Amino acid sequence: MKKILLLSMALAITQMVAKAEDNHLYVQPAAGETLSWSVPTLQKMTFQNGQVVLTKKDGTTAYIPIATVDRMYICTPTVAAGINPADVSLPSYKWVGEVLQLDAPQDALVRVYNATGAMVMQGQLVGSSVDLGGLRSGLYVVNVDGLTFKVIKK
Repeated sequence: MKKILLLSMALAITQMVAKAEDNHLYVQPAAGETLSWSVPTLQKMTFQNGQVVLTKKDGTTAYIPIATVDRMYICTPTVAAGINPADVSLPSYKWVGEVLQLDAPQDALVRVYNATGAMVMQGQLVGSSVDLGGLRSGLYVVNVDGLTFKVIKK
């Protein structure tokens, strides 16, 4: 499950790099001090052998065990000081057959990614639902108007 959250962060990073002049990637372990990297200095983020691997443009590399990561986020340092996880509200959802019913605006943009990070569906919400009948059972990352969460299709 944590791997999917980290995967969604990797997707968010790629979307934010163009406007990331002042942004930082923060990794908060379950115990210990929050780690921070300036986004423009990062070359890539990968997942290898149960670890997040952050490679900077200067060639230095940081290895963080996925099991120790409590959360990751990208923002400016001034915003990071005031982030409270309770302030983040994700759309609620429920399954009706193979249709995902979302508590989101009718015209919201929806993107669905598979576990490897490939986008498998994109479009506007029809009513308040997304028909995932064409997808296999498994874990998916759903992005609704910029809010990202994971779902399991049975």
